[in-house]
Amino acid sequence: MKRVSILNNVIGPVMRGPSSSHTAGPWRIGRVLRDLLGSEPMEARIVMDPSSSIGVCYETQGSHLAMLAGLLDLPLTDLRFHDLVRLAPRMGLRAHFELAPFPEADHPNSVLFHLKGRGGEVLTAHGRSVGGGSMEIASLDCFPVMITGDRYHLLVEAPAEHADLACQALSSWDREPSLACVQDRCLVQASSPLAPPDDLRGRLGLMAEQGGWLVRSCGPVMYPLAGEELCSDAAGLVSLALERGLSLGQAALLSESSLLGIPMEELDREMEGRLRVMIRSVEDGFRIESPMRLIRPFAGGLLEAHREGRFPIGGPHLMAALRAAAAMHVNSSGGVVCAAPTGGSAGVLPGVLVTLLEDLDVPREMVLRGLWAAGAVGQCLDRVSTFAAEACGCQVEIGAAGAMAAAAVVEALGGTPKRACDAAATVFQNVMGSVCDLVQGVVEVPCHSRNAALASMALLCADLVMGGYESPVPLDETLWAVDQVGRMLPPELRCTSRGGLALCPSAMALGADDRLRKV
Repeated sequence: MKRVSILNNVIGPVMRGPSSSHTAGPWRIGRVLRDLLGSEPMEARIVMDPSSSIGVCYETQGSHLAMLAGLLDLPLTDLRFHDLVRLAPRMGLRAHFELAPFPEADHPNSVLFHLKGRGGEVLTAHGRSVGGGSMEIASLDCFPVMITGDRYHLLVEAPAEHADLACQALSSWDREPSLACVQDRCLVQASSPLAPPDDLRGRLGLMAEQGGWLVRSCGPVMYPLAGEELCSDAAGLVSLALERGLSLGQAALLSESSLLGIPMEELDREMEGRLRVMIRSVEDGFRIESPMRLIRPFAGGLLEAHREGRFPIGGPHLMAALRAAAAMHVNSSGGVVCAAPTGGSAGVLPGVLVTLLEDLDVPREMVLRGLWAAGAVGQCLDRVSTFAAEACGCQVEIGAAGAMAAAAVVEALGGTPKRACDAAATVFQNVMGSVCDLVQGVVEVPCHSRNAALASMALLCADLVMGGYESPVPLDETLWAVDQVGRMLPPELRCTSRGGLALCPSAMALGADDRLRKV
């Protein structure tokens, strides 16, 4: 079972929209490959399979911009982000994006990089963006590797007869370096959550000069997993909470501290920063007036209708929905949001949390604790499944955000760990099998209304559970079912825009008037 960090993989990263799979993940791949290349990249040929999700959506979702930003060592929040196609050559990087099949394409977000550095260095690498901003480097120059961005890595390519010597050198840092051989060359890979000592780097440099070795290295692009998790599933986390007299959010924070080896106070400050980004995305979203690619912002107009008393029912459920839509307006405009757990679901938690703060007067400390509880639910899903709609449909993106938000509400209102998990399970059980049929490959339709609806559902399911409803199927079993159902969905219904609403004539015609006006 994979190890998952709440801050690395669930509540975050802070990124530019519209999709964490298509911006945050590609950025992390590009940033790691810059390190592995060993110098500033001068040329990049970037290949995507034409039938893959990223091949279909990379321009509309800004994946090409994110890859350029990573290769150029610019943060995703850089103000020049949207102009990088024009600016990259001026910054010394000539990049070409190509749609073509390649043998390594084993994931909907597989990308093949051919890089050349300023000093003549060359590198071919296969990367995958696997959901929620998580990524994998799966091969380097035809050698299999596994680099996920949460460790330091040293890789030595050497003649086969030097493999034992390379393993011996690296074993002083990593007791079990891996070895892969292709013809008469071998690649030895070592990794650790701790940076390699300078003397080891020095010895490897000397050996490289004498023995014809090629030494590559990269650092983490997220928190290294320096410690151990305290539990491996939702049931274990609930047991931990009960044993120590903690809430679900407190237990999640304790486990995250153990996993990252970072004091809880420091992690709480980091989470508070992400909460601020969420609150700001709601505030900014209500003010957005310029049209997105397909739709015009509607949250601000609906907020005005609410103030004028034009909604027959209203209440906190409605306000959570409006706020979720507002945050999604920022996301779809390429603004800065906090993936929770993805960019395409970045409205649900902000909508719910701001509603707790402003409409229900929940203390900020309790809302922050709710955010940790939300992270715990997402962590449990990511351990056994994925946040990628490309693999399991919308249920693991916006559906997951709704489940996480329901747990956050229960936590913030003083509910027990079991009730928080039951609320999350109830949401999942009511969105299981939901498809990802984004119209024209753009994270707008039906993504904005789904974020709004799941924010409202989170409050509803939290209410049900706080009132006494118990989920007949526990969270861990529900997550297993979610994964199984998601993988049964055909590719046409998994983020390729080749099924569902994406094929409706009205959906296909959206934005046509604006495009004609631009021509």
